[in-house]
Amino acid sequence: MKPILSVLLTTLVSMQASCLAFPPQDKVHFEGHLNCPAVSTAGGRVYLRMSIAARETHRPERRPVNLAVVLDRSGSMSDESKMNYAKAALYALIDQLKRDDIFSLVIYDDVVETLRPAARVGGDRERIRSLVDDIYPRGWTNLGGGMQEGFRQVEEYVGKEYVNRVILLSDGLANQGITDPHRLQALARRQRDHSISLSTIGVGLDYNENLMVGLSENGGGNYYFLESSRNLASVLRKEFDRLSNVMAQNVIIELDLGRGVTLHDAIGYEHQSSNGRVQISVGDLYGEDTREVILELDVPPGSGSLTVARGKLVGAGSTGNGDLGSFDSGIKYEANAAVVERQRDLGEQARADVAVSTRNVLKAMESLDKGDKEEATNMLHRASDALLASPAAAASGAAGVQVQEQVQRLRGYVDTLKSGTKDSRKAKKSIQYDNYQQQKQK
Repeated sequence: MKPILSVLLTTLVSMQASCLAFPPQDKVHFEGHLNCPAVSTAGGRVYLRMSIAARETHRPERRPVNLAVVLDRSGSMSDESKMNYAKAALYALIDQLKRDDIFSLVIYDDVVETLRPAARVGGDRERIRSLVDDIYPRGWTNLGGGMQEGFRQVEEYVGKEYVNRVILLSDGLANQGITDPHRLQALARRQRDHSISLSTIGVGLDYNENLMVGLSENGGGNYYFLESSRNLASVLRKEFDRLSNVMAQNVIIELDLGRGVTLHDAIGYEHQSSNGRVQISVGDLYGEDTREVILELDVPPGSGSLTVARGKLVGAGSTGNGDLGSFDSGIKYEANAAVVERQRDLGEQARADVAVSTRNVLKAMESLDKGDKEEATNMLHRASDALLASPAAAASGAAGVQVQEQVQRLRGYVDTLKSGTKDSRKAKKSIQYDNYQQQKQK
């Protein structure tokens, strides 16, 4: 149990840095880079990489946390002593809470119970510990009900004076209450818009990884796959280290596309697009954080020059609005195809090719979900071949290295599928999680 005890000690220590609703613009760098500064007069497809880099800010005092822990107590939590680890972790967390922190504890099986409604901790630690004593595994998994109750508890004190967070842990399938992934994701997205973020942790091989990824994406938080609860310590330490230095909550990229430019995809990110306006949620922004979002854009035929996109990075939600940076990216039309190719930025091309390959991995995982392992394997092979056919693959320096590393990663996924003949759940979860980390730089 010691690893999990250390995790929760890290939880509160890492939250001891103050969180700024909106940092000064010189603390955040937001830029846009195109893979092709020149485009054929006939138009074509380009890739726009938007990069966000935040500098760490240090404060002597942390803001109070408004934290809800939503714990699965279904019958499967008795396996591998998972519940014992969870209870020990809760004890450590309770001991570290400050008097002014808001803490709530929700447990769920087929019944949702709020063991500790949202309230300041004050001198209530021993009573909270006694509530944890009586948690034991039983029943089914009303994940949706537990998540909703966690949000309700945080809503009681939501505001910019707190770090508002729900942490949801599950080791099983949502089989009671609301089980439709789209409805659950919509609930998480609605709370994200009020600056309540959601991180999800899937433990073991029986939970729905597609649901847990979707909840974290729509909730503006992070997703973790843990085959064994013994690995919980290092994963949560990474999560809580980020929480220690939240610079801006519910950060959104707002884009105005140029005349005739259309969005094909924001690779790996939830987005909304209408009439040339695009919004992409990137969740909470942390000190020393780096993010990359790559857009696949279609440029219309033309001549002269064209502004492809104007981007702005803003914070939104209950903390108000804050401008964190902006950029303009444009192209020049060129009739000579050789000139267009000579001006291609191979470094940006490599990043775009790798991003497209991560999307192809997700498509392969969809085939695996349908039980078509052969097609999933073939799709991974095709993704590897497409990378090798890129002009960036043979480039010297970082561009070529990046492509070759991704090719090796894809080949490793194929090997994982071959070795996972006895239990494809493990293979699928591990591939999908590694690909998720690659997409999100997490």
